Amino acid sequence: MNQIKHLVFKEIREQIISSRGGILIIAASIILAVFSLLLVSNTELSLLDNAQAVYMMSGITLILTSLIAVVLGSDSFAGERGRKTLETLISAPISVRNIAVSKLIALILIYLLLFFVSVPFLWAVASTGQNLIPALEYVFSTGILLVMLYGALSVILSIKIKTYKAVLSINMVILLLTAAPFILSPSLRQSAVGRILDLLNPFACALNTLDSVIVDSQGIFYQAVRLTVIGFYVLLFSCVLFWISKRRIEL
Repeated sequence: MNQIKHLVFKEIREQIISSRGGILIIAASIILAVFSLLLVSNTELSLLDNAQAVYMMSGITLILTSLIAVVLGSDSFAGERGRKTLETLISAPISVRNIAVSKLIALILIYLLLFFVSVPFLWAVASTGQNLIPALEYVFSTGILLVMLYGALSVILSIKIKTYKAVLSINMVILLLTAAPFILSPSLRQSAVGRILDLLNPFACALNTLDSVIVDSQGIFYQAVRLTVIGFYVLLFSCVLFWISKRRIEL
């Protein structure tokens, strides 16, 4: 446990203070600020139903959350390998599993920072409606699940693939494919095939959960299946990461 705590603090210092981590948080803040200003000040966009505006901001927050998890997760082992620091790290009396767990915990803590950054912007958009509290609750919970999902997947690929660029490219393609429902019109997703794909897609499940809670004001009972699907992917990739981190890592 002390090893993991030490490694988590090391990851937080490196990721937040480093140019990559700091720039990502700042860039996410700017994007959230721009979209919130558009939704509040633009005449056409400000005519949107309040719940729909909050849903859009919540979806943007989840996309930024997943993107940061992918970028930093891809760097976890492949980046260390590229910087020639992986050999030093694994030669210390620390198990690879503890290193992987600490990197995943660090991603969750960085997500918490991003969530707190996003709260004022969600507040600004939802201040005139009644959907702020449900939006914050479900953005927080689905965001953690997505960070664990994409973070675990990114760390797995980072362990198995040697170069950071290759890992990041694969993860970005996966994120693009899974996040596609956010940019597709609802009519394209209402067919039988579209509904099945939505149910199997963890990111679509997160978006549909936000839609159900924020727009339709439905309770936790209606979200059980979607949250279970996301939880299944989190458990699956966590188990795979647990198994892979027991094996020897190639430098």
